[in-house]
Amino acid sequence: MNRHLYSLDYLRGFAAVAVCLFHFTDKFDYLPSTDPLKIIFSSGHFGVEIFFIISGLVIPYSMAKGQYTLNKIGVFFKKRIIRIEPPYLFCVLLVLALNYATTMSPVYVGNAFKVDYEQLVFHVGYLNGYMGKDWLNQAFWTLAIEFQYYVLIALFFSLIDHKNMFIWILSLVAFNAFAPMFDRNYVFNFSIFFTTGILIYRYLVNKLSFAEAILCSIAVLAVLLWRYSYKEVIVVVATSLVIFLPLRPTVIGTFFGNISYSLYLLHCPIGLRVINLTQRFLETQSLRQIMVVVALVISIAVAYYFYKYIEKPFKFMSQQVQYRQTSQRAIAKNIPDGIV
Repeated sequence: MNRHLYSLDYLRGFAAVAVCLFHFTDKFDYLPSTDPLKIIFSSGHFGVEIFFIISGLVIPYSMAKGQYTLNKIGVFFKKRIIRIEPPYLFCVLLVLALNYATTMSPVYVGNAFKVDYEQLVFHVGYLNGYMGKDWLNQAFWTLAIEFQYYVLIALFFSLIDHKNMFIWILSLVAFNAFAPMFDRNYVFNFSIFFTTGILIYRYLVNKLSFAEAILCSIAVLAVLLWRYSYKEVIVVVATSLVIFLPLRPTVIGTFFGNISYSLYLLHCPIGLRVINLTQRFLETQSLRQIMVVVALVISIAVAYYFYKYIEKPFKFMSQQVQYRQTSQRAIAKNIPDGIV
């Protein structure tokens, strides 16, 4: 595959905005259950599943492009930690600072600011879900799922990427077989979405024939109908189809694709806080609907600068970590632009 999938930029942006609007409108005492915005964006949480499908695709692709082997597991985690951790940890500190600032407000009503150091330490290893501690940011739980996926694919990439059909099918079946045994704190609960991305990866790099892709698609749909509902089927089918669309790059698509991670991290501490702080002053439904839009715009603006000055530099640093030593000329000539 020697092309950039611009469809992923659109999907990332769409997923991030969908999750934002879900959280902004889902607040139980903000908009009535009959509100059009609340109804429209009630399924916005499926943006998380879209992110999981994308990760299922791009992570093995980048590993294959770098000729990953198990003895390069240290390089793999170095790349992922540099890429993901700094923005995440900056966001943790930002949440703490905002929580403190909020308690200093003259209109604040509630408990005094207090740091739970055990809760804070658990954030470093994405352990809050296992330890019964709340996340400082309600969006953080998905990062724990992503990290578990990184661990599994780093250990078992050679199996899911194997040429032998029996081996790679058995490895994906095993990945999904554990799903009913685990709750949403574990990657196995979402294995079918990551599996969808992995299968798309195999198809794009010509390790899965069209006939095999059809059979795998039927199997995925069967699992979705067994464990979930028609909504998840729609999400998986629609996301998969969009990935294959020959979309052109646009300023808007590239913009939202770039800031999607920052927007996802920040929309709760920024956008949801805007809604919470203004709620008492906005008594009509129409004004609150407008504030949802305002909160989204503010979140996007903050996410842009967060991406520009915090996420982007570490993204660049991560890209400089190579699985193999190759001249810059060879990299530019032989390695496709990629989809990560």
